[in-house]
Amino acid sequence: MKVIGVGNILLCDEGIGVHVVRELSSRGETPGVEFVDGGVAGSTLLTLVEGEERVVLIDAVDAPFPPGTVVRMTPEDLAVRFAPAWSLHDLNLADTLGMMRLRETLPEMILLGVVPSDIETYSLDLSGPLAARFAEIVEKVRSEIAAFAASART
Repeated sequence: MKVIGVGNILLCDEGIGVHVVRELSSRGETPGVEFVDGGVAGSTLLTLVEGEERVVLIDAVDAPFPPGTVVRMTPEDLAVRFAPAWSLHDLNLADTLGMMRLRETLPEMILLGVVPSDIETYSLDLSGPLAARFAEIVEKVRSEIAAFAASART
């Protein structure tokens, strides 16, 4: 299984996906999981995802919830329930996933979005609200990854 964190670490909370993946990777406690810093990904997301059987994608999402909330979605949720505008990148994630569907290369996937507090300040650090909840965010993401990994065995 591959876990990809995406985001621009130069824009405060916009890089939360990368920060979370770096933290989880540094722990070394998840054998069989490849953690990848996807940066701002763009069209390279196709090459990171295609060919994989299972993928977890972690990103900042513009959602109507308090900063630090972790939102679990499937590709279908993103396409149907949530507007593609929730993606905070130049990359339109829904369109990228749609291309993979057309190419029949979309793996089993969950998307874990973290609601940011500040995506405009140039800073390598997370905002105060996300920094204060970082351990909680990482634990929630770790738990979702573990549940997703376990679901493959049943």
